[in-house]
Amino acid sequence: MKQLLEKLNQVEVVKNVKKRSGPTLRINLFSRPVPGREAEEIQANLQSTSQKIRAQFETAKKNSEIENWNWIQKPEKKYEDTPIQTEKVKDRKSIGYKPAYYTVSIQV
Repeated sequence: MKQLLEKLNQVEVVKNVKKRSGPTLRINLFSRPVPGREAEEIQANLQSTSQKIRAQFETAKKNSEIENWNWIQKPEKKYEDTPIQTEKVKDRKSIGYKPAYYTVSIQV
């Protein structure tokens, strides 16, 4: 388990990894708040970041450090509110992500 936490901390975009109550981890990412919004700006490609984090968990599972793992919460893209109901989804402007962290459930 300790090796897994060290490897997760070495992922480029990960600020820190914290153990939470129960068998969960909170993986905080480098981010900054967007002024006047609830969302935060993450300075990375989340698709590749998710793949790197997933690879660390799969390696730990393969090496029998953990039994199983599962995403609980992932950063979700937030958009500006559209003033007109007829605007299409592709016309919306992205303002950031909320939350700026991953929550993962693990079974040791």
